[in-house]
Amino acid sequence: MRFNNLSYDDKLELQKSLNSFVEFIGGKHKFLSMIESIREASNHPLTNKTGKFHFSGGFIVWGKEIYKDKIITLKNMIISYTDDNLLEIEDNKLQKKIVNIIKTFANIKFVVTLTKTKQTFEFEPFYIKSETNIEINPLFQIIFFDGITSIKKILDFK
Repeated sequence: MRFNNLSYDDKLELQKSLNSFVEFIGGKHKFLSMIESIREASNHPLTNKTGKFHFSGGFIVWGKEIYKDKIITLKNMIISYTDDNLLEIEDNKLQKKIVNIIKTFANIKFVVTLTKTKQTFEFEPFYIKSETNIEINPLFQIIFFDGITSIKKILDFK
């Protein structure tokens, strides 16, 4: 997902979806603070053996360690390709890795829990639209991979 390449309506829809998560977290400041703590972690949070990441005000649980090579492949895929459908990427070497990543993430749900209220918010890393169309969930990409500048651009879009 490249925000600048989206249509106006798609940008508004993405912003609306992100804003619902931002409101759940407790506002823009708390959300950006969570994102910064994820970016500042010494190792990528998804590689935690416990499958859990703590941030000020809550934690995210996904239940299993994800190996560093899968994270590197995801980062490269997000940076290098603009196709929404992951299965349409024509790089054969990367395609095999993407299929393995999809299998790895197939049964994973990310659960964000707020410490004070115990409220939860769940999301999956991919949208499986059909057997031949799988897209990365923009919220997953925003939380774990996008830069602060890109995230602020989405939040401030008018």
